[in-house]
Amino acid sequence: MLSIPGPFRADCWWEHKLSPILATIYPTAALLRIPFPSLWPVVALALPALIVCASYVSVLNDLTDAKDDRASGKPSRWPGKARIYPALLLAGCMAAGGAFLIVWRKDMLLFSTYLLSWLAFTLYSAPPLRLKTRGTWGVLADSCGAHLFPTLFVVVLVYHRNRTEAAIHWTILIALWSFSAGVRGILWHQLEDAVNDRTIGLRTFVCLHGTKTAERLGLLVFLPECAAFSMMLWLTHNALALLFLVLYGLFALVRWRLLGTGLTVIKPAHGSRMAMAEYYIVLFPLAYLLTASWQQPSALLLLLFHGVLFSRHGLYLMREIVTMLRIGRPGAGPKPAVFHP
Repeated sequence: MLSIPGPFRADCWWEHKLSPILATIYPTAALLRIPFPSLWPVVALALPALIVCASYVSVLNDLTDAKDDRASGKPSRWPGKARIYPALLLAGCMAAGGAFLIVWRKDMLLFSTYLLSWLAFTLYSAPPLRLKTRGTWGVLADSCGAHLFPTLFVVVLVYHRNRTEAAIHWTILIALWSFSAGVRGILWHQLEDAVNDRTIGLRTFVCLHGTKTAERLGLLVFLPECAAFSMMLWLTHNALALLFLVLYGLFALVRWRLLGTGLTVIKPAHGSRMAMAEYYIVLFPLAYLLTASWQQPSALLLLLFHGVLFSRHGLYLMREIVTMLRIGRPGAGPKPAVFHP
């Protein structure tokens, strides 16, 4: 039996994608000195627009991957030949996305960034182009559709809803950071699926160019990702974000020593986490919302809202901290199982 949210695979993108994308709203507002309580309309528009797009992407990707999944022995979300249900889901998502585009049709920049988020993933998944099977083009399409265009969309939405002139240098940094993180994300995913993909001759970047090349590319894009993100923190003068970054590094080191859970830039392994992913999901938005709440107490409502929506990774981090504290006590038992968010 299919659950209502099941076909949309929200567990794969809800926090990993939406939280960092929405989080860029907060430093953008801090840079432009926009009061955080006035961000509610931006969040209220961005969140459903992104949910509709991500849902469309999930259904389309699973539908177009069904044949390859069956051939490689992976479980298919759409077994058999029934296609009416996913077709209806796609039609519903497209209708909702089209409604947003109609509303924004006179705002070409906002219209374009949102539309490109849809187009990038359509080209990535759907035949005849199906860029997923075209090596480098698949990496570019996924990183643009999952990170670059959605992130630019929310930043442009902040500019236009508050009638603020676009900060070009800030937009370039956001684009460089989100695109680089997106490249690392899709390479990580392809490395995880490499064994299954190779069995059916799927022409992903990893299958075409090899694991080592993908790992080197992941390390290479991590440099501009870190550089752009460092400049974002510097431009917004957020000391708490920097403090959280230091604490995150210390936490990762202690977790590795006590739980055996390490950080890797691009090489998936059992019990490993992608470097910076947890920071982007949990600590990045938290730093800016807490900082704003110091002078704008009503921003605490926005903090509560974001925290409730994206609570899973934060709860996992808290569980790991509690576990490490227990292990650190004299007479502690053997190392427990590693948590997997």
